[in-house]
Amino acid sequence: MARLFFAGLVILATPVAAFAACPPLKLPPAGSKRPEIVSAVMPAVVQVQARFGPDTNESYEEALGDAMRETQASNKQSLGSGFIVSADGLVVTNEHVVAQATQITVRLADGSLRGATLVGSDERTDIALLRMEALARCYPALTWGDSDKVRVGENVTAVGSPFGLGGSVSAGIVSGRGRSLGTGQYSDFLQIDAAINQGNSGGPLLDEAGRVVGINTAILSPAGGNIGIGFSLPSAMAQRVVAELLVLGKISRTQLGLGVVSLTGDMAEALGLPSSRGVLVIEVVAGSSAERAGISVSDVVLAVDGRPVGDLGALSAEVATFAAGRSVRFELWHNGGPLSAELVPASQPDGAVRAKELASVVAPDSIVSLSGLQLAGTTRDTNEVAGQNGAPGGLIVVAVAPGSPGAARGIAVGDIIVGLAGKPLSSTVQFTDAVATARETGKRNILITLLHGKNTVWMALPISSREQAVGKLM
Repeated sequence: MARLFFAGLVILATPVAAFAACPPLKLPPAGSKRPEIVSAVMPAVVQVQARFGPDTNESYEEALGDAMRETQASNKQSLGSGFIVSADGLVVTNEHVVAQATQITVRLADGSLRGATLVGSDERTDIALLRMEALARCYPALTWGDSDKVRVGENVTAVGSPFGLGGSVSAGIVSGRGRSLGTGQYSDFLQIDAAINQGNSGGPLLDEAGRVVGINTAILSPAGGNIGIGFSLPSAMAQRVVAELLVLGKISRTQLGLGVVSLTGDMAEALGLPSSRGVLVIEVVAGSSAERAGISVSDVVLAVDGRPVGDLGALSAEVATFAAGRSVRFELWHNGGPLSAELVPASQPDGAVRAKELASVVAPDSIVSLSGLQLAGTTRDTNEVAGQNGAPGGLIVVAVAPGSPGAARGIAVGDIIVGLAGKPLSSTVQFTDAVATARETGKRNILITLLHGKNTVWMALPISSREQAVGKLM
């Protein structure tokens, strides 16, 4: 049975915008038809262009061969969608659109181009916040809607740039709520049947009044095309993430030490509950906030701070708002009866602490060193510390030396090298043998496939002969 470990983020009040005198984009009156709404919001919907600079042409030639150079060059740009949320040029898009980008450009609805910088991003919710050049007195900005009030069956409109076709519109309904993508700990996505495709990522999902109720993030696509199952991050969560990115540039998460699964009708009956609305606790980490609060395995979470928790999605949304040190009340079904528990979430460790935790669960003599990276074979323990679901195999990054080639390429603690030259990587021996073979043939790089959060990235990694292939973590 799959386990879900929750993490929350600190919620900060949105700062007063420097362009407070600029009003938000004016929406048509209630009851307006879709064409009128689309016409009004279109100036605030943008295309996001991200470029990824290679090491050098020579590096890729060595790693891939002459026949692959043209293909590699075509993969240096990512196109996605976004929308303006403040008059001074803040743009919201998906994190995977701009992850590891060396240059970001925003194309406005009128075709004008603006350079943009990354204010901050969050892999867990797949949100990035950009700031465009201040070349306009007042950029048109969309208005946030209330995704909590959106009901299944309600009409919605998706706007974006599928396959680079800017200003494209598709319509549909909300097909479901509380959906999980299986790629992270947040599991409260809106499911929609409005057609979205590659390039729609980061675009707005609008309600019938033209307000943003979601950020279009992913599609279920067995054959690579749209089949009418898309997913949008609810605006209620997006606003919280954007507010903190604007202040801190990152998300400060908490941890509870609580593992949960969905409650079924049979489970509810066995526990003496009249309804299957709730979340079953299947694991409590020793010494965690959950254990200190008195929560036990087989308890059922029914409500948080008085708000009912009907399923995993609802609990995920609640936990994502937790702040470290701020007490929250859990209403539980415990040993056949109701129980209230006060839980105080703890701060989730930052990268340095996580590196130490990773180092503590691997054998020091199993560490492989290359390009300033300390690598070890993945295990269940390493993946849990790194926040990676499942066991993808490969070598996990335990530490990254500052200023090293690995750090320069954006590789972070917890990333996993899952492939070499397109083939699955299963062991440290396979990795060191590949490095040795590459050096013997005069190559200066190896081609790796890296799992960076939930994104898969291909890159050439230097294999300087002056560097020891295998070493111990210091």
